[in-house]
Amino acid sequence: MTRLDLRICIVNYNTRELLRACLESIEANPPPGDYEVVVVDNASRDGSVEMVREGFPRVRLIASEDNLGYAAGNNLGLADSDARYDLILNSDIEVHEGCFERLIRFMDAHPDAGMCGARLILPDGCIQSSAGPDLTLRQFLAQQLLLDRAGMGWISHGASRVDVTSADVPTQVQFLTGACMLCRREAVDQVGPMDEGYWMYCEDTDWCRRFRERGWKLHYVPDATMLHVLGGSSREARAEMIAAWNRSTARYLRIHQGGLQAALARCMGVVGAGLRLLLWLAATVATLGLVGRCRRRVALFARTAWLTLVPRQIPPPAGNQ
Repeated sequence: MTRLDLRICIVNYNTRELLRACLESIEANPPPGDYEVVVVDNASRDGSVEMVREGFPRVRLIASEDNLGYAAGNNLGLADSDARYDLILNSDIEVHEGCFERLIRFMDAHPDAGMCGARLILPDGCIQSSAGPDLTLRQFLAQQLLLDRAGMGWISHGASRVDVTSADVPTQVQFLTGACMLCRREAVDQVGPMDEGYWMYCEDTDWCRRFRERGWKLHYVPDATMLHVLGGSSREARAEMIAAWNRSTARYLRIHQGGLQAALARCMGVVGAGLRLLLWLAATVATLGLVGRCRRRVALFARTAWLTLVPRQIPPPAGNQ
Protein backbone atom coordinates (compact mmCIF):
# COMPACT_ATOMS: atom_id res chain seq x y z
CA MET A 1 0.00 0.00 0.00
CA THR A 2 1.34 3.42 -1.01
CA ARG A 3 2.07 5.71 1.90
CA LEU A 4 -0.02 8.89 1.99
CA ASP A 5 1.73 12.22 1.76
CA LEU A 6 -0.63 13.99 4.12
CA ARG A 7 -3.37 13.38 6.66
CA ILE A 8 -5.46 16.42 7.61
CA CYS A 9 -7.13 16.21 11.02
CA ILE A 10 -9.96 18.63 11.87
CA VAL A 11 -11.59 18.60 15.31
CA ASN A 12 -15.09 20.06 15.20
CA TYR A 13 -17.62 21.19 17.75
CA ASN A 14 -20.84 22.88 16.59
CA THR A 15 -19.27 24.76 13.67
CA ARG A 16 -21.21 23.17 10.81
CA GLU A 17 -21.06 26.04 8.34
CA LEU A 18 -17.47 26.93 9.15
CA LEU A 19 -16.52 23.27 8.77
CA ARG A 20 -18.32 23.14 5.44
CA ALA A 21 -16.35 26.16 4.21
CA CYS A 22 -13.12 24.58 5.47
CA LEU A 23 -13.74 21.30 3.66
CA GLU A 24 -14.80 23.11 0.49
CA SER A 25 -11.58 25.13 0.56
CA ILE A 26 -9.53 21.92 0.85
CA GLU A 27 -11.37 20.43 -2.13
CA ALA A 28 -10.83 23.64 -4.12
CA ASN A 29 -7.14 23.87 -3.20
CA PRO A 30 -6.06 20.27 -2.58
CA PRO A 31 -2.62 19.25 -1.34
CA PRO A 32 -0.12 17.75 -3.78
CA GLY A 33 0.14 13.97 -3.74
CA ASP A 34 -2.07 11.49 -1.92
CA TYR A 35 -3.94 12.75 1.11
CA GLU A 36 -6.92 12.10 3.34
CA VAL A 37 -9.10 14.27 5.54
CA VAL A 38 -10.27 13.08 8.96
CA VAL A 39 -12.94 15.00 10.86
CA VAL A 40 -13.31 14.23 14.56
CA ASP A 41 -16.65 15.55 15.76
CA ASN A 42 -16.81 16.28 19.49
CA ALA A 43 -20.52 15.46 20.01
CA SER A 44 -21.86 18.42 18.04
CA ARG A 45 -25.56 19.20 18.19
CA ASP A 46 -25.82 21.41 15.10
CA GLY A 47 -25.97 18.83 12.34
CA SER A 48 -22.22 18.84 11.64
CA VAL A 49 -22.06 15.04 11.46
CA GLU A 50 -24.93 14.79 8.97
CA MET A 51 -23.45 17.60 6.87
CA VAL A 52 -20.11 15.81 6.54
CA ARG A 53 -21.73 12.46 5.76
CA GLU A 54 -24.00 13.90 3.09
CA GLY A 55 -21.77 16.55 1.56
CA PHE A 56 -18.26 15.09 1.85
CA PRO A 57 -18.38 11.31 1.40
CA ARG A 58 -14.60 11.09 0.89
CA VAL A 59 -13.91 12.55 4.33
CA ARG A 60 -13.31 10.02 7.08
CA LEU A 61 -15.66 10.96 9.89
CA ILE A 62 -15.14 9.97 13.53
CA ALA A 63 -18.31 10.94 15.41
CA SER A 64 -17.61 10.86 19.14
CA GLU A 65 -20.55 10.50 21.51
CA ASP A 66 -18.68 12.64 24.05
CA ASN A 67 -16.84 15.94 23.90
CA LEU A 68 -13.28 14.67 24.18
CA GLY A 69 -11.51 18.01 24.28
CA TYR A 70 -9.21 19.45 21.62
CA ALA A 71 -6.08 17.46 22.44
CA ALA A 72 -7.86 14.12 22.72
CA GLY A 73 -9.80 14.80 19.54
CA ASN A 74 -6.61 15.42 17.58
CA ASN A 75 -4.93 12.38 19.12
CA LEU A 76 -7.86 10.24 17.99
CA GLY A 77 -7.74 11.66 14.48
CA LEU A 78 -4.00 11.04 14.12
CA ALA A 79 -3.70 7.79 16.06
CA ASP A 80 -3.36 5.42 13.11
CA SER A 81 -1.75 7.84 10.65
CA ASP A 82 1.00 6.50 8.42
CA ALA A 83 1.26 9.62 6.26
CA ARG A 84 4.55 11.44 5.77
CA TYR A 85 3.00 14.53 7.31
CA ASP A 86 0.08 15.18 9.67
CA LEU A 87 -1.75 18.50 9.56
CA ILE A 88 -3.81 19.69 12.52
CA LEU A 89 -6.30 22.24 11.20
CA ASN A 90 -9.10 24.22 12.81
CA SER A 91 -12.58 23.95 11.39
CA ASP A 92 -12.70 27.75 11.10
CA ILE A 93 -9.82 27.80 8.61
CA GLU A 94 -10.14 28.30 4.86
CA VAL A 95 -7.15 27.20 2.83
CA HIS A 96 -5.74 29.48 0.14
CA GLU A 97 -4.39 28.35 -3.21
CA GLY A 98 -0.89 26.83 -3.04
CA CYS A 99 -0.79 26.78 0.77
CA PHE A 100 -0.41 23.02 1.17
CA GLU A 101 2.22 22.88 -1.55
CA ARG A 102 4.34 25.60 0.07
CA LEU A 103 4.16 24.02 3.53
CA ILE A 104 5.08 20.55 2.32
CA ARG A 105 7.82 21.89 0.06
CA PHE A 106 9.34 23.70 3.04
CA MET A 107 9.27 20.56 5.18
CA ASP A 108 10.78 18.46 2.40
CA ALA A 109 13.63 20.95 2.09
CA HIS A 110 14.28 21.10 5.85
CA PRO A 111 14.59 17.60 7.33
CA ASP A 112 15.39 19.01 10.78
CA ALA A 113 11.99 20.75 10.90
CA GLY A 114 9.48 18.82 12.97
CA MET A 115 6.65 21.27 12.50
CA CYS A 116 5.70 24.35 10.52
CA GLY A 117 2.73 26.69 10.37
CA ALA A 118 1.10 28.94 7.81
CA ARG A 119 0.39 32.66 7.96
CA LEU A 120 -3.14 33.08 9.29
CA ILE A 121 -5.11 36.05 8.01
CA LEU A 122 -8.14 37.30 9.94
CA PRO A 123 -11.42 38.29 8.27
CA ASP A 124 -10.53 41.99 8.54
CA GLY A 125 -7.30 41.39 6.62
CA CYS A 126 -4.99 41.64 9.64
CA ILE A 127 -2.34 38.99 10.19
CA GLN A 128 -2.79 36.86 13.28
CA SER A 129 0.15 36.58 15.64
CA SER A 130 0.07 32.80 15.39
CA ALA A 131 3.68 31.95 16.19
CA GLY A 132 6.46 33.22 18.39
CA PRO A 133 8.30 32.54 21.64
CA ASP A 134 7.33 30.10 24.35
CA LEU A 135 4.61 30.93 26.89
CA THR A 136 6.05 32.46 30.07
CA LEU A 137 4.68 33.83 33.32
CA ARG A 138 5.96 37.24 32.26
CA GLN A 139 3.86 37.11 29.11
CA PHE A 140 0.77 35.96 31.02
CA LEU A 141 1.13 38.70 33.64
CA ALA A 142 1.45 41.39 30.98
CA GLN A 143 -1.69 40.07 29.28
CA GLN A 144 -3.72 39.88 32.50
CA LEU A 145 -2.70 43.39 33.59
CA LEU A 146 -3.59 44.81 30.15
CA LEU A 147 -0.03 46.02 29.59
CA ASP A 148 -0.16 44.80 25.99
CA ARG A 149 -3.25 46.97 25.45
CA ALA A 150 -1.46 49.94 26.98
CA GLY A 151 1.32 49.94 24.39
CA MET A 152 3.67 47.99 26.64
CA GLY A 153 3.58 44.68 24.78
CA TRP A 154 7.38 44.59 24.79
CA ILE A 155 7.18 43.65 28.45
CA SER A 156 5.69 40.27 27.48
CA HIS A 157 8.81 38.92 25.79
CA GLY A 158 11.51 41.54 26.05
CA ALA A 159 14.43 40.81 23.74
CA SER A 160 12.95 37.42 22.75
CA ARG A 161 9.91 38.99 21.09
CA VAL A 162 9.30 37.71 17.56
CA ASP A 163 6.86 39.66 15.38
CA VAL A 164 5.80 37.15 12.75
CA THR A 165 3.15 39.50 11.38
CA SER A 166 5.89 41.37 9.50
CA ALA A 167 7.98 38.33 8.55
CA ASP A 168 8.43 37.80 4.82
CA VAL A 169 10.71 34.75 4.97
CA PRO A 170 10.44 31.47 6.91
CA THR A 171 11.27 32.11 10.55
CA GLN A 172 12.28 29.70 13.29
CA VAL A 173 10.00 30.03 16.31
CA GLN A 174 9.35 28.31 19.63
CA PHE A 175 5.56 28.16 19.33
CA LEU A 176 2.98 27.57 16.60
CA THR A 177 -0.75 27.83 17.18
CA GLY A 178 -2.79 24.63 17.15
CA ALA A 179 -5.03 26.18 14.49
CA CYS A 180 -2.50 25.06 11.86
CA MET A 181 0.34 22.64 12.59
CA LEU A 182 1.98 20.65 9.81
CA CYS A 183 3.96 17.93 11.59
CA ARG A 184 6.50 15.43 10.33
CA ARG A 185 5.12 12.02 11.23
CA GLU A 186 8.55 10.80 12.31
CA ALA A 187 8.63 13.64 14.84
CA VAL A 188 5.11 12.89 16.08
CA ASP A 189 6.09 9.28 16.69
CA GLN A 190 9.10 10.42 18.72
CA VAL A 191 7.35 13.13 20.71
CA GLY A 192 4.11 11.28 21.33
CA PRO A 193 0.51 12.56 21.30
CA MET A 194 -0.78 15.81 22.72
CA ASP A 195 -1.24 15.94 26.49
CA GLU A 196 -4.93 15.25 27.05
CA GLY A 197 -4.72 16.81 30.50
CA TYR A 198 -5.34 20.11 28.69
CA TRP A 199 -9.01 20.37 27.84
CA MET A 200 -8.54 23.34 25.55
CA TYR A 201 -5.62 25.75 25.07
CA CYS A 202 -1.91 25.29 25.81
CA GLU A 203 -1.92 21.73 24.47
CA ASP A 204 -0.31 23.23 21.37
CA THR A 205 2.23 25.18 23.44
CA ASP A 206 3.10 22.05 25.41
CA TRP A 207 3.44 19.97 22.23
CA CYS A 208 5.71 22.57 20.63
CA ARG A 209 7.95 22.53 23.68
CA ARG A 210 8.18 18.75 23.57
CA PHE A 211 9.09 18.89 19.87
CA ARG A 212 11.91 21.30 20.69
CA GLU A 213 13.10 19.18 23.58
CA ARG A 214 13.48 16.29 21.13
CA GLY A 215 15.66 18.46 18.91
CA TRP A 216 13.07 19.29 16.24
CA LYS A 217 12.83 22.82 14.87
CA LEU A 218 9.62 24.79 14.39
CA HIS A 219 9.12 27.27 11.56
CA TYR A 220 6.61 29.90 10.51
CA VAL A 221 6.13 29.92 6.71
CA PRO A 222 4.60 33.27 5.70
CA ASP A 223 4.12 32.58 1.98
CA ALA A 224 1.63 29.82 2.86
CA THR A 225 -1.59 31.61 3.83
CA MET A 226 -4.97 30.66 5.24
CA LEU A 227 -8.04 32.58 6.36
CA HIS A 228 -8.77 32.15 10.09
CA VAL A 229 -12.22 33.12 11.35
CA LEU A 230 -10.77 32.71 14.88
CA GLY A 231 -12.52 30.88 17.67
CA GLY A 232 -15.61 29.80 15.80
CA SER A 233 -16.76 27.13 18.25
CA SER A 234 -16.10 29.16 21.38
CA ARG A 235 -17.88 32.43 20.66
CA GLU A 236 -21.00 31.38 22.56
CA ALA A 237 -18.96 30.30 25.58
CA ARG A 238 -16.62 33.25 25.94
CA ALA A 239 -16.30 33.12 29.74
CA GLU A 240 -15.58 29.40 29.64
CA MET A 241 -13.01 30.01 26.91
CA ILE A 242 -11.13 32.66 28.91
CA ALA A 243 -11.26 30.59 32.09
CA ALA A 244 -9.95 27.57 30.19
CA TRP A 245 -7.02 29.65 28.92
CA ASN A 246 -6.25 30.82 32.46
CA ARG A 247 -6.36 27.31 33.92
CA SER A 248 -4.40 25.77 31.05
CA THR A 249 -1.69 28.40 31.39
CA ALA A 250 -1.35 27.62 35.09
CA ARG A 251 -1.12 23.90 34.29
CA TYR A 252 1.54 24.49 31.63
CA LEU A 253 3.65 26.58 34.00
CA ARG A 254 3.29 24.02 36.77
CA ILE A 255 4.54 21.23 34.51
CA HIS A 256 7.44 23.15 33.00
CA GLN A 257 8.33 25.86 35.52
CA GLY A 258 7.12 24.64 38.91
CA GLY A 259 4.38 25.17 41.46
CA LEU A 260 5.23 28.76 42.39
CA GLN A 261 4.76 30.07 38.86
CA ALA A 262 1.55 28.06 38.53
CA ALA A 263 0.18 29.55 41.75
CA LEU A 264 1.03 33.06 40.58
CA ALA A 265 -0.66 32.38 37.25
CA ARG A 266 -3.82 31.14 38.95
CA CYS A 267 -3.94 34.29 41.06
CA MET A 268 -3.29 36.54 38.06
CA GLY A 269 -6.08 34.85 36.10
CA VAL A 270 -8.53 35.97 38.77
CA VAL A 271 -6.88 39.41 39.03
CA GLY A 272 -7.10 39.86 35.26
CA ALA A 273 -10.80 39.01 35.20
CA GLY A 274 -11.38 41.25 38.23
CA LEU A 275 -9.54 44.17 36.63
CA ARG A 276 -11.67 43.91 33.50
CA LEU A 277 -14.80 43.56 35.62
CA LEU A 278 -14.00 46.79 37.49
CA LEU A 279 -13.26 48.70 34.27
CA TRP A 280 -16.52 47.60 32.67
CA LEU A 281 -18.44 48.31 35.89
CA ALA A 282 -17.06 51.85 35.79
CA ALA A 283 -18.10 52.15 32.15
CA THR A 284 -21.58 50.87 33.02
CA VAL A 285 -21.96 53.43 35.81
CA ALA A 286 -20.64 56.21 33.58
CA THR A 287 -23.24 55.36 30.92
CA LEU A 288 -26.02 54.94 33.51
CA GLY A 289 -26.39 51.31 32.53
CA LEU A 290 -27.85 52.26 29.17
CA VAL A 291 -25.18 50.61 27.01
CA GLY A 292 -25.86 46.92 26.52
CA ARG A 293 -22.26 46.09 25.62
CA CYS A 294 -21.06 47.37 28.99
CA ARG A 295 -23.60 45.30 30.88
CA ARG A 296 -22.72 42.18 28.89
CA ARG A 297 -19.01 42.66 29.60
CA VAL A 298 -19.68 42.98 33.32
CA ALA A 299 -21.54 39.66 33.24
CA LEU A 300 -18.80 38.09 31.11
CA PHE A 301 -15.91 38.94 33.41
CA ALA A 302 -17.84 38.17 36.58
CA ARG A 303 -18.47 34.69 35.21
CA THR A 304 -14.87 34.41 34.01
CA ALA A 305 -13.52 35.18 37.48
CA TRP A 306 -15.84 32.58 39.01
CA LEU A 307 -14.95 29.88 36.49
CA THR A 308 -11.24 30.56 36.96
CA LEU A 309 -11.66 30.14 40.71
CA VAL A 310 -13.88 27.05 40.50
CA PRO A 311 -12.37 24.57 38.00
CA ARG A 312 -15.07 21.97 38.54
CA GLN A 313 -17.45 23.86 36.30
CA ILE A 314 -18.59 22.48 32.95
CA PRO A 315 -15.66 22.79 30.48
CA PRO A 316 -15.96 24.98 27.40
CA PRO A 317 -16.52 23.73 23.87
CA ALA A 318 -13.47 22.07 22.34
CA GLY A 319 -13.08 22.52 18.62
CA ASN A 320 -11.05 25.57 17.65
CA GLN A 321 -8.03 27.44 18.93
